[in-house]
Amino acid sequence: MAQRGRTRAVAAAGLLASLASLAVPPSAAAQGFVLAVRAGTTGVGPEASVRMGSVVLRGAYGLLPLTLDVARHYDLDGLDQAKIELPGNWVTAGADLVLGGFFRIGTGVLYKPGDFKTTVTFAADSSTIGGQSYAPSEITALEGAYSSRSTVPFAAIGFGTRAPGGFGVFVDLGVAFVGDAALDFSAKGDPAVIASSEFQDALDREARRIEDKVGRYLKYWPILNVGLRFGFGFG
Repeated sequence: MAQRGRTRAVAAAGLLASLASLAVPPSAAAQGFVLAVRAGTTGVGPEASVRMGSVVLRGAYGLLPLTLDVARHYDLDGLDQAKIELPGNWVTAGADLVLGGFFRIGTGVLYKPGDFKTTVTFAADSSTIGGQSYAPSEITALEGAYSSRSTVPFAAIGFGTRAPGGFGVFVDLGVAFVGDAALDFSAKGDPAVIASSEFQDALDREARRIEDKVGRYLKYWPILNVGLRFGFGFG
């Protein structure tokens, strides 16, 4: 798993280097600087970019304080809520190759300093965890995190230029390759019940059940951003 992640990161870095070597002459100078504000699945925040020949180098920061309830959507029977809290901070850095006036392809890396966190509460008077039933006085809720790599490669296409010169609108579509996310759970309730080996085995089975249902959807994070930019030319 770790080897596949390193292979993807190396491939993304190699593609970035190839784009730069093919599209930017050794003597090329920056043609302009663009500031932008964007919103989407990698958060809301600022972006800055520099164009050099047919290549645009860019970096962005986004805030995404969002929580999703996935219990019903992913058919997780017996749960009242299964909330996933998204990482609050996202940083991206990459390069685009401009193929036409308004079309770009790009790649880069996405950094998320936090994990996807989850909180589970139960629908019935008794909780079923890993095939075992527990009373509300024994187990009240489960909390956990989907552990995954913090720095991952992404690929994207874009519409709308980041060229210098006045205002403009752009759209980015792509995917970040997060990889496998392992779910680790902890429980709230009676300490004696929680400490028992029987419950810990059941908790592990429940984590694998939810991981199988939801975790595979976190392997590939969709990128959809819309932005407004203002460019400054260098002459």
